[in-house]
Amino acid sequence: MFAPYRRLLTHPGVPRLLVSGLLVKLGTPVLSLALLLAAVDRLGSYAVAGLVLTGHALALALCAPLGGRVADRYGPRRALTCYLAAHALAYALLLLARPDLMIGAAVLLGATTPPAGSVIRTAWPRLVPTASLSAAYAVDNAVNELMFIVGPLLVPILILAVPAHGVVVAAGAAVLLGTALLLASSAVRQAAPAPPGRLRLAGPLTHRRTLLLLAIAAFGTFTFGCLRIATVASATTSGSASSAGVLMGLLSAGALLGTLGYGARAWPVTGGRLLVLLSLAEAAILLGGGWAPGFATLAVLIFLAGLVTGPRDAVVPTLLAEHAPARYRTEVFAWLNTFMWAGYGLGTAVAGQLTGPSDTGGAAFVAAAAAAVAGAILAAVANRIASPVPTPATVPAEGPSRESDRVADN
Repeated sequence: MFAPYRRLLTHPGVPRLLVSGLLVKLGTPVLSLALLLAAVDRLGSYAVAGLVLTGHALALALCAPLGGRVADRYGPRRALTCYLAAHALAYALLLLARPDLMIGAAVLLGATTPPAGSVIRTAWPRLVPTASLSAAYAVDNAVNELMFIVGPLLVPILILAVPAHGVVVAAGAAVLLGTALLLASSAVRQAAPAPPGRLRLAGPLTHRRTLLLLAIAAFGTFTFGCLRIATVASATTSGSASSAGVLMGLLSAGALLGTLGYGARAWPVTGGRLLVLLSLAEAAILLGGGWAPGFATLAVLIFLAGLVTGPRDAVVPTLLAEHAPARYRTEVFAWLNTFMWAGYGLGTAVAGQLTGPSDTGGAAFVAAAAAAVAGAILAAVANRIASPVPTPATVPAEGPSRESDRVADN
């Protein structure tokens, strides 16, 4: 099972890329909770502290595509250098600004977040052969899942030693260090800017198959947002609201195992067809969750949902790497983050409107299942759209030595 991952680690540059991604992705969930706690300490108001968190999240989501475009237009090395300096300055302003300026400082922090995650995902096809791309994106997604499990758990431990603003410093240090390591990698140093040509305002969104894949990702996080509400409602009616954390933990654990299982073997059904099957399986499981007879049954179904959503979330970036236009190869992964955050926000909003104080979460489960079906339909449509011939910028040569002269990195 682990042979594909052992082969992946033998490629030059891969270990450093994984370490860079781990640090960058650890900083995000740690910062999210630590920033809230630090804002409450300084402002004395949960309402205003919530605005600090909202401002940071919205700025990050809205400005992410710009960072990806800058990386494509001028090359990832120049882009990361500028963003690294700006982000460090934004952290300093956040920590030193007067309380009444904290919201603006948080917005600046989100807007200057380096496009490190997008650059990492863009680098995989340059580092590994096509046969290893599934394992590479599976590991990338697994690291993301793991950091969102570990990150919030680290915050209360760190607060035992330092105040909340010290944890914010630690989160910022992780992001800055991960970005600096990425900047030092030869995968970034030797990456060329996108080929010259007219850039459209909408960028990769003008490419139909890419837009459909991004929409599929948004429907995927829409279901996750619905599950946030549905699990709380179901756990509350079962007599213990705190057990919703157990359900979401099972979802993350299932997603982690499913992702690693996906990357560990060759599947008879791949690509877009696998995406359709996984989305339909997710819909069936979520519908069952709406009518689960007890907490134990629901827990099993939530775990099974994770087993299919993990591979789905790894298939999408793999397909984007294969089919997105070469000149937008970094920007498209920045748009992926934006679409996913937008889908999550809409999912929580819709499920919240559908769920009353004494509901069991059934309506939220149905909404989540409907979004999964919509994702399956879009995947089927995307499969019928002819893909352009892959370019050397997006598809690596068949063999571990194709980059050996240029990449001695990560």
